[in-house]
Amino acid sequence: MKWHLAPSLVQLFAEVDKKWPRRSLRSDGTVGDTSHAARKSDHNPNGRGSVNAIDITRLGVDPEVIIAAVKKHPSASYVIFDRHIYSATDGWVKKPYAGASPHTEHLHVSIKQSVKAEQSGVKWLTTVAKKAPAKKATAKPKLPAYPGAGKLKVGSKGPAVKVVQTALGNPVTGTLTAADVADVKRFQRLRPRLWPADGAIGPKTYASLAGNARVKAKYTV
Repeated sequence: MKWHLAPSLVQLFAEVDKKWPRRSLRSDGTVGDTSHAARKSDHNPNGRGSVNAIDITRLGVDPEVIIAAVKKHPSASYVIFDRHIYSATDGWVKKPYAGASPHTEHLHVSIKQSVKAEQSGVKWLTTVAKKAPAKKATAKPKLPAYPGAGKLKVGSKGPAVKVVQTALGNPVTGTLTAADVADVKRFQRLRPRLWPADGAIGPKTYASLAGNARVKAKYTV
């Protein structure tokens, strides 16, 4: 039977050659040899004469880039490389491969046995998601100054209340609650220098809360 390489794999070869123009071709492969012909293999022409597998020489390419691209391509069926197999039917999970060839010299790429997969014009290497540009770090707000005990009672609102709630690991609502004050008491109880542990947020208690790692991560102290 006259055979041809599936157009989608012709395209993959072309993209690989373009990305790595000096790569080795030593272990490249398409149609299977006599050993492949004696067993079921995607290297053998199917009923349409289409060969639905290629081998890409490892030397001179980045295997991880190719594997990542294949995983995202709609035509892809599986990849075998370096004693491991990645299959669409298994969710592309990396699994040990114990076949006769360890595929250490090349990557084997197979596509699905369908006309749609064979004729797909979807590009391969451009399907790898590009990393989003790193977001610029926003400047942290300055730590609010101690407003006075009268501004830190149950029902009090304001930025200093948020500091207290952040330090305690409580929901940051900006309104001081009885639960927040109860946690302040526990905070004071563990620190004799802040006694009496009455829940009143004086300057020493506020300063101690403001020294908490959670607060330092959120504010410029």
